Amino acid sequence: MRKGFLFFFALILLLLLHLLYFADVLHLSAGTAIATYGGIVRANMTPFAWCAYLLLLLGLLTILDRRSYLRRQRNRLAVCWLWAVPAWCYFDWINFYFMRDPVTGLRAWEYENLPPDFSDRLVGYLIAFGAIGPGMFLTAEVLQRLGFHKLTFHRAKIAQPIKNRNRKVETRISLAVFLLGLALTPVPIFIGTPASNLAIWVGTWALLDPINRRFGRPSILADWFAGRWGRTLALGLAGLLCGFLWEFWNFWAYTKWTYHLPFLGHLERYKYFEMPLPGLIGFIAFALETWAMWQTALLLLAPFVEGEASTPKTPADQSLHDYSCL
Repeated sequence: MRKGFLFFFALILLLLLHLLYFADVLHLSAGTAIATYGGIVRANMTPFAWCAYLLLLLGLLTILDRRSYLRRQRNRLAVCWLWAVPAWCYFDWINFYFMRDPVTGLRAWEYENLPPDFSDRLVGYLIAFGAIGPGMFLTAEVLQRLGFHKLTFHRAKIAQPIKNRNRKVETRISLAVFLLGLALTPVPIFIGTPASNLAIWVGTWALLDPINRRFGRPSILADWFAGRWGRTLALGLAGLLCGFLWEFWNFWAYTKWTYHLPFLGHLERYKYFEMPLPGLIGFIAFALETWAMWQTALLLLAPFVEGEASTPKTPADQSLHDYSCL
């Protein structure tokens, strides 16, 4: 029961948040004592819901691992949280400074009803932006524990000359992907339209993942070359699941975001809440790209992050380390 406490606490917290949220949306709390709380929750649903969701994931991992994830990793989640804020600011910087539609003047995404006081906005940014990376990575961690880590393709044993030849092919593929990233990454800056989203969500991954592989960090390419597909699928599905939650919690919130993606043509009219349906695919790429950015950041942050400098103590720890998404 103790190991499940955090999970059930988070579940109750999420339920309470949704009751207050929809009580305000449906005007059920108007004129009652809880109206004020419903308004606060509706104005801040994204940061509130994501904090509760992260607690739910940590509780699930505690149940699945039979020990506290936070106690085992200590400061890892905190460092990832702090890193996720400037990581998302990078995407906002590209969007708000370079991706204005030449016809309407709108960007690919716009924020609405932000608090007028900057200090209030700053607190919201720190919570909402900071939860982005950990939310996807911890969701992928749960999926890995549920069996995704077993999704491998075992290659037959081959002779050493063929192995050497394969390494050369892998190096060439990594170089080609890096050059693709080098070409795509500046596209949103020089071709500033919402269509540049297509370059944003692929270019940064293509640029950074080969660098991660070259310097011995976990990487998607390294997983593919080794026949491991679990982490890629777990991260992709985690991005999609989190995307569904983001748009669901955003739609009725007072402080929210909207999209402007005219390059989708008539498909822009078909939406999952605020997000045009084709845009949901972008959440898959976004998770892979954000994870690659986190691994690159760990090239510098590793000495300060629990679990990076130490050797796993048990085979179970080694297995979790090999397939970790956070």
